[in-house]
Amino acid sequence: MSYEPAHMSGTEASPGVLERLRFRFRMLDADGNGYLESDDFERLAADVLAAMDEPEGSRKGQAVLAGHRRYWEGLLAALDTDGDGRISPQEYMARLGAPVEARETVVGYAESLAALADRNDDGFIELDDFVTLMTTVGFAKGNVERLFADLDESGDGLVPVDVWAATIVDYYTSARSDIPVHGLTAPAR
Repeated sequence: MSYEPAHMSGTEASPGVLERLRFRFRMLDADGNGYLESDDFERLAADVLAAMDEPEGSRKGQAVLAGHRRYWEGLLAALDTDGDGRISPQEYMARLGAPVEARETVVGYAESLAALADRNDDGFIELDDFVTLMTTVGFAKGNVERLFADLDESGDGLVPVDVWAATIVDYYTSARSDIPVHGLTAPAR
């Protein structure tokens, strides 16, 4: 299956950004059938809630479910060019690169995941919770630990929730490969 972009909203993406796009598609395709569909986002939400031992009916659980649904609905509205109710790799690669559109789609998703990782609601995420959440999503543990170290600017073992939410948004919207979160798609070490 080809994951090459037809166009990127008038911009050329670097090979590193293209690899991040391909990786994101594979990660979001929870059932591995080669298409993004609403069930993929429901499954991803259920997986992270289970890994974090958070009930679907809780405030955080409802926010995660709603964030995943809004993310899916935004992607579908923006990328489903053939109107079949799912997103092919070609549709995904062709349209991503419109940062404003993508940013609006992913913010609620990012904020809900970051809040979920803040287990004690103190405004900070600890390494163990960060690793649990991110490996459940599909990232390699070593890459996740390196990213946490990069985000833990004070060296106290804590990452502010708002910093992590903004970093998630960058991962899904930035056309740059020199951002710390880009390393999540590097080969596992």
